[in-house]
Amino acid sequence: MVPLRARVLLAHATLASLMDRHGIRALHIKGYAALPGAYAAGRTSSDVDLLVAPEDAPAAMAALTADGWDLVTDFSEGSIFTHAATFRHVQLGYVDLHRCFPGIGLPAKEAFERLWDGHVSRIRAGRALPILSMADQRLLIILHAARDVGRRRSDVSHIRATATADEWDALREAACSFGAIAAWVAATDEDLPDADPDEVRLYRAMNSGREGAELFAARWRHAGSLAGRLRLVRDTVRVNRAHLAMDLGRDVTHRDALKWQLRRLRQ
Repeated sequence: MVPLRARVLLAHATLASLMDRHGIRALHIKGYAALPGAYAAGRTSSDVDLLVAPEDAPAAMAALTADGWDLVTDFSEGSIFTHAATFRHVQLGYVDLHRCFPGIGLPAKEAFERLWDGHVSRIRAGRALPILSMADQRLLIILHAARDVGRRRSDVSHIRATATADEWDALREAACSFGAIAAWVAATDEDLPDADPDEVRLYRAMNSGREGAELFAARWRHAGSLAGRLRLVRDTVRVNRAHLAMDLGRDVTHRDALKWQLRRLRQ
């Protein structure tokens, strides 16, 4: 059996080659693509995360499908931010294809170009990967921590302990320039005057593991508009067949979907 770490590293190299062949710029973010020191020693990863410009997402999805990667969850099914689609390869495991990064308020295209302009390379499994600069890696790790119930404190504490005071201040300024003030506040517990309180509450509800009515209330306040709240109700009530299939470990039948839907309506 191939060790998980080796499989993920091979997946990074394979995906870098695939994106190159199709002329798609794809940044390898987080996990084993990160530069040494971005995470605490011993930090492991179970999949690959790729970030592409939003207009390149359809081409990247087509390339993955043609190369034997099966779609597990579409953008609309993956998370409340609809930011990533998940694919699985029978030998190489999982990849999350990001078309934007939650927490960043800039238009996704503009944010990607800024990150790409500063990218560097790292060799993984014999292949050069386009990865984030150390500063951008640290920033995205912190922004991810804003919604990560499991690793928020350890990841942020590590960066705070290993960054100089000037580097930490620069990260805060970068978060502001990327329009990521609320995510920064939720991840670091620092107070910044321009943070949207509803957005901060949403991230704090997520990184503290709240669910059910508490998480719905935070999402309701954050949705703001009538249209946004109607979409929230629709997405909350209807069955997510992709997530249900992952929970069941098999294809979803009509009986499964009906049973789940009735349970959801009662909730």
